Amino acid sequence: PCAKPACIALQNEDAEEDAVVITALNEVPFCCHADLVTMNRAALLTVASTLNAKLPLVMHIDISAERSDAFIRNSIELLV
Repeated sequence: PCAKPACIALQNEDAEEDAVVITALNEVPFCCHADLVTMNRAALLTVASTLNAKLPLVMHIDISAERSDAFIRNSIELLV
């Protein structure tokens, strides 16, 4: 089977490496800011995990148990 084509790309700067990082996603993990704001923790973890699966390790969102929903939500918003 063929891999699904990328449907959206995120562009972020890596100041340490003086580089631009382009991350291609095969699916849109949420529809809009309002959707993200209303998500419960399980949904936020799904979005963050979807992003983490494609992001370089240094850009991963920390989804450890001690991180609050607000921290995870803000981390997602910073990326997108």
